[in-house]
Amino acid sequence: MEIIKILSLTLLMSIFCAGTSFSQQDSQQIQKSQKARMTSGERATKHAKKLKKTLNLTSGQLVKLQAAQMQFAKDRKQIREENHRKMKEQREAYDAQLKIILTPEQYKKMQNQHKKIRKEKSGKWNKAEKKYVDRKKCDKKRKPGKCGKKRG
Repeated sequence: MEIIKILSLTLLMSIFCAGTSFSQQDSQQIQKSQKARMTSGERATKHAKKLKKTLNLTSGQLVKLQAAQMQFAKDRKQIREENHRKMKEQREAYDAQLKIILTPEQYKKMQNQHKKIRKEKSGKWNKAEKKYVDRKKCDKKRKPGKCGKKRG
């Protein structure tokens, strides 16, 4: 009789522990997705409020900190856009050189190879098979090991 009680108690404990670990993983994923959707202004405000509590900032310091964070985010965005523009110009210059060096057939073949590689790399990396897996198929199936990380 006591063995049954012990086994049922153990079973209940394991179910409880499994349920809490799954709910914890879900809440962490929700937090990450919400963080990704926040604008730079929202992130700056949230971070400033957190620092206000931990550093005991005055209201004047809080306003200055938020302004500094907003300027920092604006500058980073501008730098990213400049770098993107520079890389695009560099790619176009390289492409023009390739058109001069290669025959039209060679150039077309190379372009097709690049398209194929970009299409392959648009998926998720599967460590086990050491190749990219189609992201849409991966999200639909949600099978462990097929899409890189194990889920569930």
